[in-house]
Amino acid sequence: MDFYILNELSMRPFATKIEARAGLERFIRTCVNMRDLELTRMRLHESMPELHDFEIAPDYLISQWLNDTKVNTDFKNNFRQIITSSPFLTEEEPITKEHESRSEFTIAIEGEPTLAYGLGSAYLLETVCMSLLSQDLWDSEEIQHVKYYLLYNNGSETTDTIRIKHVSQPTHVALHQSWFEEKKRESLQKGKDLWEKRAEFFPHLSFCSPVKQQLIKIGVQSKYFDQIIEKLKQLDQYAETWSNGAYQVERLREIGVTVSGESKTTLRKYGALRTFRLPHGQRKVFEEHLKIIDSWRIHFYPDNDTHTIYVGYIGKHLPI
Repeated sequence: MDFYILNELSMRPFATKIEARAGLERFIRTCVNMRDLELTRMRLHESMPELHDFEIAPDYLISQWLNDTKVNTDFKNNFRQIITSSPFLTEEEPITKEHESRSEFTIAIEGEPTLAYGLGSAYLLETVCMSLLSQDLWDSEEIQHVKYYLLYNNGSETTDTIRIKHVSQPTHVALHQSWFEEKKRESLQKGKDLWEKRAEFFPHLSFCSPVKQQLIKIGVQSKYFDQIIEKLKQLDQYAETWSNGAYQVERLREIGVTVSGESKTTLRKYGALRTFRLPHGQRKVFEEHLKIIDSWRIHFYPDNDTHTIYVGYIGKHLPI
């Protein structure tokens, strides 16, 4: 996990330009401090408007703040960096089905229950929610009294009151350090466990040795785990039934697996980065790959001689 979620409910204008400048500076300092937790990206809900057009004070947009000579240049540069590296939460997120179809999060604002997409996303993705300190409500390292409604697949339903890890100023960040370190240790163990139990989970796949460290590294970013396991199980399902004949990508697609190869240009320029050593020592180009969220990939090699699927790489998109 390398990101936190922006609380869209906190994006309210300040009363004056002076307050807005101070509020944005505090917001930026908090974002910078989040890097101490190795949370380097801010994620936005798709309902969020373009932040440059947000009115941070009456007749004072963030785009105007960026051109304000009274604002420190370092703050402006940091803000630009934060915004340009802040993708939206998309339909490919592993929380989408539960969050959009079966869950609802609300919090009382001025006595009125209000839908809370950012807070809910942070809860489901097990990360921190970030707020602009535009109201006293957000001046806390933990947002309490959030109502979480969940409709189960069997038709039953529950409503719980939950708490969500939260920051709105730099002092809040340090209060989450121990929680984050424990979460990181647990996540690292998940990666080790998945590697150690690979024969149990995926009995028909063969894994190349570098995948061990890749899984341990990915363990820190637990949002990928469900999709990695799902994709590997689908690949294992194909490998289980592949006992004769050549590898057929169409059969993978029949069981819902989207598989791609590489262009000749990519292989000519970057084929070496897709070349991995099989467990018995032979080196092969792992051209075939499955897509995971955030442009991550699982590269594999189908051996037509042994009818074996070798997994050689799990990680960020290789250069093209």
